[in-house]
Amino acid sequence: MKHAPKLALLVAAGMVSAGANAASIEIGDDTTMALEGEFNARYLALDTVDTTLNTTGSPDVEPVEDNRDDLQGALEFELSAVRSFDNFDAYISAIFEFTTLEDGGSDLGSDEAVAGIEGDFGQIELGHTDSVYEDLIHDAVDPFEEATLADSSIGLDEDAMITYYSPDLNGFSINLQLGIEDEAQNGVNESEESLIVSAAYDFGAGAFHVGYDDLGTNADSSDEIVGLAAVFNLGDAAELALNHEMETDGGVDTDYTGLALTFDFGPGNVYGALKEVSPDAGSSQTQYAVGADYDIESDFKIYAELANFDGQADDDADSLMVVGTEYKF
Repeated sequence: MKHAPKLALLVAAGMVSAGANAASIEIGDDTTMALEGEFNARYLALDTVDTTLNTTGSPDVEPVEDNRDDLQGALEFELSAVRSFDNFDAYISAIFEFTTLEDGGSDLGSDEAVAGIEGDFGQIELGHTDSVYEDLIHDAVDPFEEATLADSSIGLDEDAMITYYSPDLNGFSINLQLGIEDEAQNGVNESEESLIVSAAYDFGAGAFHVGYDDLGTNADSSDEIVGLAAVFNLGDAAELALNHEMETDGGVDTDYTGLALTFDFGPGNVYGALKEVSPDAGSSQTQYAVGADYDIESDFKIYAELANFDGQADDDADSLMVVGTEYKF
């Protein structure tokens, strides 16, 4: 899934551009508070290889979740505050989300709270932050809202991350991250940490990315992921991206090789991706997906996506169809 940028209107820090309808107020000369939101509604049909799996009709047998067509909605708000100092900006933000599922009920929660500082030295952030490995390796070949193809598993839930983003150094940047799981999350008697590193070099017509995750929260100390990605601008309207990942998880080696193409036709985009998954043990998979989105108005779009996940076992996800809408305010 696309990792959308944080909704916070961090205008003073210069980290996120304002949405057309975002609300912000100044508190004194140096502090800005902002509220921004996003509404998503989608209908999706996700099927396993055996679409009859656990669909007996008996009230005592729950159907496999992947064989349920579902109408989903989510309303998300992010509240943020930025304080400017002489040499840096400090910020905090928190997301509040209400979700509803046709088959699964509704839920109200808060998540993804972060705090950080940003200046000429770069940016330091604490809290719920996306993996910097995912940002540069997974997301390079993931233009989708819902039809994301298989990736390596980073092995932690990103709730407690300490992240450093370097400034741009003549096109080169590096990201350092420590992911922490406490004993309640990992089931052992002490906390565990994962070291995650990524770097990028932007050469104007594209960029090269490299990433590493030591999977330190896994039980097997030999587990790790190494990834490479490249992104190329094909003129003003098209982008080609490739990546390759080498994962060792529980003693099993798996390679992931992906390619994605996005074409901007003005009011929207057409995009697609192909992914080859090659484990040392078990069958290989060739997955592909296509999609398109269209801007009805500024900050309001519709989209549709189709995917074939090439499932192998009966309970593997095999295909996806989704149509949806997104409105930012």
